[in-house]
Amino acid sequence: MKTTNTDKNMREEVASKSYLEPLSEMSPKTHKSYHEMSHTPVVESDILTQLHGNIVMLEQLQARHAFLMREVRYLLKAE
Repeated sequence: MKTTNTDKNMREEVASKSYLEPLSEMSPKTHKSYHEMSHTPVVESDILTQLHGNIVMLEQLQARHAFLMREVRYLLKAE
């Protein structure tokens, strides 16, 4: 089997690429999401900002859940 110059070039190019890039370079910095019913259907947001918003929402939901459970316990004791 005869190896052509293009095969050699492709092998050298693949060998020269570093597959052990830092995680910060591999992960995307922004995330595009599509919201069909919104005035701006395509929203591009920073991943860390989105994570922070999700954590805040989870904290609020946990507080609401705790309040609801206290109320249910109170009503069960009253009976």
